[in-house]
Amino acid sequence: MTQARCLPPRIHGHWTEAWWGGDPALAALFGPAPSLTALDAVAHSLDARRDGSAAAPVLDLEGREQALPDDALVVLAGQQPVLAGGPLLVPHKTATAIALARTLERHWQRPVVPVFLLATEDHDSSEIDHIDSIDTSSGALVRHRAHIEPKHEAFFRCRWDRAGLRAAIGHLCPGNQELAAQLVDDDSEQSLVISDHVVRLLRLAFGGAGLHAVEAHRLGPWGRDVLERALADPAGHAAALAAGGEQLEQRGLAVSFDTRDPRPLVLESRAGRRKRVGARDDGVRARLAADPGDFSPQAALRPIVQAKALPVVAQVCGPSELLYLGQARGLHALHDAVPPVLVPRLEATRVDAAAAEQALELLSDDGSGSMDAELVQQLETLRQAAREFAQRVETLEPSLSGKLERWLGSTEQGARRLAEAPGWRGQQAAGVAAFVRPRDRYQDAVLAWLPEVARAADPAAWGRHIIGLCRPLEPPRHVLHSFPPEALPPGAIDADSHTATSSTATDAPQEDPRDG
Repeated sequence: MTQARCLPPRIHGHWTEAWWGGDPALAALFGPAPSLTALDAVAHSLDARRDGSAAAPVLDLEGREQALPDDALVVLAGQQPVLAGGPLLVPHKTATAIALARTLERHWQRPVVPVFLLATEDHDSSEIDHIDSIDTSSGALVRHRAHIEPKHEAFFRCRWDRAGLRAAIGHLCPGNQELAAQLVDDDSEQSLVISDHVVRLLRLAFGGAGLHAVEAHRLGPWGRDVLERALADPAGHAAALAAGGEQLEQRGLAVSFDTRDPRPLVLESRAGRRKRVGARDDGVRARLAADPGDFSPQAALRPIVQAKALPVVAQVCGPSELLYLGQARGLHALHDAVPPVLVPRLEATRVDAAAAEQALELLSDDGSGSMDAELVQQLETLRQAAREFAQRVETLEPSLSGKLERWLGSTEQGARRLAEAPGWRGQQAAGVAAFVRPRDRYQDAVLAWLPEVARAADPAAWGRHIIGLCRPLEPPRHVLHSFPPEALPPGAIDADSHTATSSTATDAPQEDPRDG
């Protein structure tokens, strides 16, 4: 029996409870909170717009391409193909999509397919080439890394370093080298494809749950018109993002996209680098016509391509995704696309039953050990100054836009890491603290999920356990759970029921923008 203890939301933030409660301003920004009524309305709109054209094919987890049934709808989740499958939030997103698809399939008596989108068009190798785990002998946090080449290119054009990938996977599967061998074939070039071992891991844990996958770069033919419209009307797209950003600011929520950036929401791969198209690039439309495979949507535009390629009735979101999808929601109207219902992913922390009370104390921390408030303010001032500097230089010399974008990204990332460093107590901590709050963040945003699968006698049983924790049509709650299931302290509930008990823990801290 799956056991769990439910607490108020930690990761998605307390504002999501107001959204579920029907707050009109939040509903205008994010759409209605997840419910069968809201999903019925989106399904009706999608059916009304079906024109007989084929949706993009999806892949089963054996890599075989399959067409969706004509009347199918899709529940979408996604993430970059991070080393070793990434952090625990990846299976949490996956399980949420599977649980919701099963509910909707029963409700509608029609096929509803959970699809995991691998963001193979992304290009920042520093986001995917490492992952953290807990060393079993010392209890300390350990970082594992494998390089990819070439750097700064779209992931589908890159490959893992074989020795680095094999070593990282081996270290993350202590005592289960059979599993490591299943994920990385020593002699197979296919296993060096950036997303390959991630798909293999998803298959082991969720292969029997109806999950399918799609690689973002394969949606290109369905996104061609979207890119052309974005190039033709950058001002209209910027205005839609500005309206969404203003709504976020009014609620005190973080704005994801710079609404003053005049460049189109389109990226291009040139000379081994993927970068945003310049604001005054007169030749871009001719290059798009000649080599469409070199072009892809910027993050704000990606949901529109997904909506054009697949009948997405709901999209599972992490906290940062929820905010940027809210800001970009107005873009759907520009492209006559149906916005999906946004569904917060499962947020959960696994603990051993013996350490559950200590874990509760760590989870109830008010966040005082994270980034200093004065540093937060100074960091934002620095960001603003850097953006103004970059925009001024680009005005004087537009050909420097690519270099300025890379400088701006590295400057903001470096400054944030410095601001966070004093609060990274988890970097040195061991034991329960390192496991529950690694780097003073939440477990599922940091720790790899591969060791969880490796220690399970049956990976599919572990996957079923995670699916059983999901309540996608209920307001977010933070779930404290164990696997194999153990009795948690008084107040524990049966997660197979639809009841949940709240604690008196403090409000959630602000969302971590790196947590997808």
